[in-house]
Amino acid sequence: MKKIKMFSFFIWIIIWDTIPLVNLNAQSTLSQYSGAHYIGKNYVTTLDTAKLCIIYSLNYMSDSLKPQQIFKDRKVLLIGEQLNHFYSYYEWLADSAMTADFDKNKSSGDPKFPAGVRREGGQIYTYPAIKERTVIESITNLSTYRYKETVEKLQWILSTDTCTILSYPCLKATTNFRGRDWIVWFTMEVPVNAGPWKLCGLPGLIMKASDSRGHYVFECMGIEQLTTKKERIIIRNANYIDCKRLEYVKAQKRFYESYVNTLLEMGITVVIMDNNGKELETLSTPNTKYEEQGAYWMKSVNIADQNRKIPYNPIELE
Repeated sequence: MKKIKMFSFFIWIIIWDTIPLVNLNAQSTLSQYSGAHYIGKNYVTTLDTAKLCIIYSLNYMSDSLKPQQIFKDRKVLLIGEQLNHFYSYYEWLADSAMTADFDKNKSSGDPKFPAGVRREGGQIYTYPAIKERTVIESITNLSTYRYKETVEKLQWILSTDTCTILSYPCLKATTNFRGRDWIVWFTMEVPVNAGPWKLCGLPGLIMKASDSRGHYVFECMGIEQLTTKKERIIIRNANYIDCKRLEYVKAQKRFYESYVNTLLEMGITVVIMDNNGKELETLSTPNTKYEEQGAYWMKSVNIADQNRKIPYNPIELE
């Protein structure tokens, strides 16, 4: 096996973004920014220890009717002894900032990200040995779903095409998964059965993956073996809505097609306002939490948005 290359996380940020997100120095490594450092014991449970860390860039189209509007995210894949953890680096950064503020009894909101950044997706915990994964997805910051599913055996079609990514020789493979045709490039010089998102099942790390329409494009930016300092794989201690995958998909669709009804179902009192800020109507349900817990459970919605449908382009189409 070829020795996995070590890259400076600082260099990756300069290549990918002209505006650094955090203060780094020339000795900074990927593992220092890969996930569990700030969030303390009271907020999380440690599930495993990571031995390999992979960073992917993600460019994606959130609205297929606006193909010119491409957002980006940075994804982290931690390979552990028992499980793999895939999540958004920017989401973790915002979560860490929120936790720090909570400890200091203040709220300053999300950290400022570079233009074009939008955090995508939730967290995926994959257990290769038992072919099972746990997925955590949020629909608004008040409603976080958790579901388990079996890791499907994808029907990969191998090709003789080759390319090189980060100096690793890669082979091409294609498959169809959850309504999208995927084209991936994997390297057998990093012999792990893993890749971005839910893509896996090849005899090597998936270095690049794109659906056939280019709506979602993942590309490896760097790999680091975690030899001297092990990285915790964690899960946040939270009140999740446990459900089946299709129940989450229905909830996601309901949110985008009926924003106000989703807020009401979450127990939030909705105040409909006109364009001048005048209150027109107050909507609530027997489950409303406003009376019990205060203004945090009240949301003002402009009348133009009362029946809005938000265009969305989920990575899973079925």
